[in-house]
Amino acid sequence: MKRSVLILSLDEICQQFTCNTRQNVKLVAPQILTPDLFDILLARGKQLKLERLLEGDVWRHSSADEPNTLCESGEFVDQHLPQYAQGPFALSIATERAEQDTHYHRQHIEIYFSEHPIGANYRRLDEPDERTVDLPGGGLIVFGPQVVHRMRLGGLTLVIELPAVTGDKVTL
Repeated sequence: MKRSVLILSLDEICQQFTCNTRQNVKLVAPQILTPDLFDILLARGKQLKLERLLEGDVWRHSSADEPNTLCESGEFVDQHLPQYAQGPFALSIATERAEQDTHYHRQHIEIYFSEHPIGANYRRLDEPDERTVDLPGGGLIVFGPQVVHRMRLGGLTLVIELPAVTGDKVTL
């Protein structure tokens, strides 16, 4: 294991969203965004920035013209993870202005937590009927693999994926 500590202050998180147009940021990901994938996503009209690896234990926000800093989830890996996983988890933070799409994941669970209102439309992949959940006082929503969902965020939200798997997201 290369990394065992990651420290995030709420002030730095708030500064990230004040200084940047995009209202979500990856903190831990299966891998850093490659230049080729960056160009492809940019050509598709995605709002994103280059990325660089975090040095040290403390994460700091980036300005609008600097790459975002993140850890690769493999830095936290141990020998007990399934072979398809790039790391034990991925971690993102988003605000209510983050673009949300309808998607599911093939192999990992996704956990959303917020102290602000949060909700989702969801259905199991093999079921036709969609369900709705609204948590006006905030809370926690966990989606397992093969659950199609679209989130509604009312404020700062923590998103955790377990384990970290590259290319696992399927957008509908």
